[in-house]
Amino acid sequence: MTRLTVFLSVLTGLILILVLYTFKGFPVSNEKFDLNKTEAAYVAHQELIKEVTAPKEVEAVGEVAEVEYAPVVDLSTPQLVAGNKIFSQCIACHGKGGEGKTSQKAPHIGGQYDWYIEKQLTEMKSGARVNAAMMPILKGLSPQDMKDVAAYVTLLPWNKEAYLEALKAKK
Repeated sequence: MTRLTVFLSVLTGLILILVLYTFKGFPVSNEKFDLNKTEAAYVAHQELIKEVTAPKEVEAVGEVAEVEYAPVVDLSTPQLVAGNKIFSQCIACHGKGGEGKTSQKAPHIGGQYDWYIEKQLTEMKSGARVNAAMMPILKGLSPQDMKDVAAYVTLLPWNKEAYLEALKAKK
């Protein structure tokens, strides 16, 4: 039994030496550990995150017309007409331009991305996000109504001052 143990130990040692010897021939590359490339990729990723999460700017000034009390979206499609009708229930808390009211604890929603508005409405209606003030309004909304109001709200100007400056510059 001792001879068998010694034989297996020697055989294992030889195999180990051969395996380790063959690793000398493999090329060594530390390219994926290059700190400069990693930092550059991190900065590029941060720029992409800033671009994606930045507030939506008013792209076409012609889509919004200024009225004496608040901006109004050009109701050029049936979806925007329906969205305007639904948004009339939201004005009490969110304001005519979607600017939000701190007294009502209602956030600024004008110019927000439509997918984000629709997601928040869906989550509030399902109960995943609790908002007691919104529940009476959300009970009567269908998924299409949520899409319509989201399409309308996204066309409201995000930054009212920038919008007014652009409107003055156009004239």
